[in-house]
Amino acid sequence: MINTSRFLILFSCVVAFCFWLGSCTNQLPAKAVSINFAAGPQYRDVLIELERQYRQEKFNVTINYTFSGATALKERIEQGESFDIFLITSKLALNELDKKGLVLSETIKDLVGTQMVLIVPVDSPIAIADFKELTSDRIKTIAMGTERLGVGQYTKEILTNLGIFKQVQSKAVWANVEIREISKAVESNQADIGITYLPEAKSSNKLKIAAIAPASSHKPIIAKLAVLKNSQHPVEAKALIEFLTSAKAMSIFEKYGFTTISPS
Repeated sequence: MINTSRFLILFSCVVAFCFWLGSCTNQLPAKAVSINFAAGPQYRDVLIELERQYRQEKFNVTINYTFSGATALKERIEQGESFDIFLITSKLALNELDKKGLVLSETIKDLVGTQMVLIVPVDSPIAIADFKELTSDRIKTIAMGTERLGVGQYTKEILTNLGIFKQVQSKAVWANVEIREISKAVESNQADIGITYLPEAKSSNKLKIAAIAPASSHKPIIAKLAVLKNSQHPVEAKALIEFLTSAKAMSIFEKYGFTTISPS
């Protein structure tokens, strides 16, 4: 009887241990994943904050950012560099990649909107309240993007629609690689004034916003993002995009000067 009892106790312990071992096996840590994320420099600050939020839930996901101009990023993708997600304000760059079959078309999403503004140093004596005043003799130099950059494409559209592009072009201090060249030129007094996106203007405490471009002077400025065809982690990339388009993420985007838009 005693031996039987001991056997039953031992058997029960073995069964319990097996169940415990099985439950531990089912709770193995999630596999570590690195997402390669290509984006314009104007998204740097907001994306870094959003990453901190995201990793509170997805602690196994690391995001490796590459920030550069639209054309430079597009060329790197065309040359086969491995990125999982592409976020850009230049519709032209994304459309060209899509036509070449380098994007998972079904994943393309509108993310946030923004505005174009005039920026000057915080201590600037120049008083300007309208884009049309850029033709004034008071303003000698204007930092602006070339058409290699999304910001440059919108700048040309605005100035052309206002009928002042040729006059303003002669004063240009060109940014050709990335948008931050514009704010740096104004901060260092290489240019009297700059034309850039609102979130980029808000990222510097050395600058102030002088004027906002009329909405009628340009098409809506909308950031788009998508998973790339050669993504090594398409499932995780799609999950990250779902987070970035969530209401929780939108509240953070708004803090940095972006605006929410209707779903595409």
